Amino acid sequence: MSGPMTYPLHEAIASVRRSWSREEKLAILAEADRTPTSVSAVARRHGLHPSLLFRWRRDACEAAVVEKQPAFIPLALPGPASPPAPERGAAGLLEIELAGGHRVRAGAGVDGTVLRGVIEALVQR
Repeated sequence: MSGPMTYPLHEAIASVRRSWSREEKLAILAEADRTPTSVSAVARRHGLHPSLLFRWRRDACEAAVVEKQPAFIPLALPGPASPPAPERGAAGLLEIELAGGHRVRAGAGVDGTVLRGVIEALVQR
């Protein structure tokens, strides 16, 4: 090997990859939806591969679904409000359980004739 060594030349070629803004993508997708021609014709008009338009459409649909989903907000609700049950045998409280499953509670000042009428009405049902 005599003489200087020669190396093959390497050329750097600039990338042909283009980037599109969101607005440009949406405008091209709108054109593809609006025109009666095929998606391939719209893609050729803009120098794109048709599969790229379909990918943009899928990505736009997925983004729309994500935007529509409401955020989850944990919420703790109090239990249902119900009056506390009176204790059995509390002073001044009369509780009568009837055979039909009815229960009558009355305070100490209840009128006897009214209580009798209520019990008779429940028993006759």
